[in-house]
Amino acid sequence: MNIGWKIEVAIILIFSIAASMPVSASDPDSIMRELQKNDWEVRLINDAALERMNNQQSTEALIELIRKQGLDWRLQMRGIRLLAQIHTPLAEDVLLQLFSDIFFHQGCPAVKSSLALALGNFAGPKVVEALIEGLDDLELPVREASIVSLGRVGDATAVPYLIAQLKDMRFMIKVSAIRSLGLLRDGRAVSSLEKIAGNAGEPLLRREAFIALSMIRKQS
Repeated sequence: MNIGWKIEVAIILIFSIAASMPVSASDPDSIMRELQKNDWEVRLINDAALERMNNQQSTEALIELIRKQGLDWRLQMRGIRLLAQIHTPLAEDVLLQLFSDIFFHQGCPAVKSSLALALGNFAGPKVVEALIEGLDDLELPVREASIVSLGRVGDATAVPYLIAQLKDMRFMIKVSAIRSLGLLRDGRAVSSLEKIAGNAGEPLLRREAFIALSMIRKQS
């Protein structure tokens, strides 16, 4: 049995048990019954499951799995997404640590970008600072994910940094920055967005700019 399969079963097991029985239920027969169910792969992110997972023991078990050396990056990403849904101070601290740990996500921008997206579920100066640093990442997916999450976090501190992203030549960076500026609804972005809205040569970006401007003007 390879390590990736073991960890996949472990992650699914944690949330399967959480969704269907008290967290304290851990006898072998109950675990086996959960694994044998035909719907064991059904998505387990729901209010009931997350409520049962909202304890330090369960959270620490998931963190240990995510940190495990040799874990398949796809399973790491799944674990990261689940951790973001738990939404506790411990989950936030660990996600911030992993985002800044170059040895954890070295050579795998998909993992770091998933961490950036996960941080979008949180707020506060530490999260904003980390995501702003993500805007300078060498990997395009990490930059794009950081832009998206800054819009979701909703902190106006990010506005000047997002405006600067509008100068990037890559479509996805520009469109993500436009959308996040629309979500932030800050008047400082109006001038830059109006320039994009007035450029008939880029109809898709123009449309996004009009939408963002409409969101900002509704706010005021």
